[in-house]
Amino acid sequence: MGIVRTISDGTEPLTEEDLQELEALKTRPIDYSDIPNYSREEIREMRRYAEEKRKEQRKKMFSLRLETSTVDWWKSLGEGYTALMAKFLDSAKKHPEWVKECL
Repeated sequence: MGIVRTISDGTEPLTEEDLQELEALKTRPIDYSDIPNYSREEIREMRRYAEEKRKEQRKKMFSLRLETSTVDWWKSLGEGYTALMAKFLDSAKKHPEWVKECL
């Protein structure tokens, strides 16, 4: 039997067939042929690039005081409401007329 990939939430117990397949994988050699052989310098450069990207993507913690009803409204939008709030604020940067209307 070939390898079959399925998505499981981890709640279903493994079948005997699953266990046998996992056991058979223990003796199967690992194929490294598709992994590029990078030099130390190339790896250093990739790490430097990745660190720069992470710095660009970092978010700062920010707190502000809002009316209870405003917080309740945002929370009523469900899980991920803070990400939605951040997206809304980012959009406001592109639309200064929204901000001017509130002043």
